[in-house]
Amino acid sequence: MPSIGQENLEMVMIDFLGALRRGDIEAAAALLDPKVTWQGLREEWVCDGVEEVMDTFRLGFEQRRQIAALEFTCDEQVVLAARGPAIDAVENDPLEGQIFNVFTLQNGRIVRIEDYGGRMEALAAAGVVEHVDWR
Repeated sequence: MPSIGQENLEMVMIDFLGALRRGDIEAAAALLDPKVTWQGLREEWVCDGVEEVMDTFRLGFEQRRQIAALEFTCDEQVVLAARGPAIDAVENDPLEGQIFNVFTLQNGRIVRIEDYGGRMEALAAAGVVEHVDWR
């Protein structure tokens, strides 16, 4: 039987991102809690609710940013790291070509997404303590 972390990882990686990749917006939206919140890199960058979160994902997919690498780390929460040439500075905040999203799930749904500019900061926020220096 898979662990909670494994189930969460598969839900984010395969079910949610897979649905987005296929363009199945309804299937992706069904995996979000109705009160989902997405906290961006700045305090004022917040999406509340399924519609706002899905609008942000739609915009990202429309821009078709080139991603060179993805890393997923899981425990109770899932950390998604994306690296690529199109991930650059955001209003004077250097991202150095990478961004980290921490997904929090409850009862099989995504309830919160938080953005981080650094890997260690994201892993700490997700409570990941093992293998943090993995390369």
